[in-house]
Amino acid sequence: MTVLRILLAQTRANFVWYFLRDGEMIFWSLAIPVFFLFVFSFALGGGSTKQTSTFLIPGLIGAQVLSSGFWGVGAMLATFREKKLLRRIYLTPIPSWTFFASLVLYRMSLLALQALILAIVGGIVFHVHVVGDPVSIGVILLLGAATFVSLGTVIGAVVRSTESANNIASVLTVPLAFLSDAYIPIDRFPAAIGSVLRLLPSTQFIDAFRGIAMYGDSLARYGAWIALLCVWTVVGTVVSARFFRWV
Repeated sequence: MTVLRILLAQTRANFVWYFLRDGEMIFWSLAIPVFFLFVFSFALGGGSTKQTSTFLIPGLIGAQVLSSGFWGVGAMLATFREKKLLRRIYLTPIPSWTFFASLVLYRMSLLALQALILAIVGGIVFHVHVVGDPVSIGVILLLGAATFVSLGTVIGAVVRSTESANNIASVLTVPLAFLSDAYIPIDRFPAAIGSVLRLLPSTQFIDAFRGIAMYGDSLARYGAWIALLCVWTVVGTVVSARFFRWV
């Protein structure tokens, strides 16, 4: 119970940090996906905004998962190091794994709120319904978050300044979102390019999440991709643990 209280207290501290220090960013992180849903649904939907929205909602949630890992964790760790906050945390009796677990819990909570808002707006405005098994949706969403948090931690481990971390996060997040079946169907790319894009962990996660959440597919159908996402998670964790420094 003591460890659980520490974990919850650290997670609450993360919320306080972001809301007090960067409350405007919290607002935009919730509003921008809804804005993109409207813009892309009407711009690309043609005569069927429902079909387009069904494709876009999991893609937008997937893009937020990428952003949570690369920006929300990677850039944040670089900021904490630059402001000497990581050193202060290291000197406290809090176990290091609790600190990183609180980051995952914080980002998952914010991500769940983003997903809920998108699902509600999609259902009311575009009559899109999530039909997948809630447990399966939770499992794939948690795995995706773990994958990109671990990869984002690599950024926080090797980059020393906030500016550099933000630049790397931008270079990774924006292209991956547009090339990973989030906004634009991969089928519209040439076959050779599409085959390469399907090797990206972001594509594997977004496609699996879309199939499970919007079409009711089982986790077993995406077993190979789930295994690859687990490999990415382990690799990211090992690399970040090898190079991470508190100061």
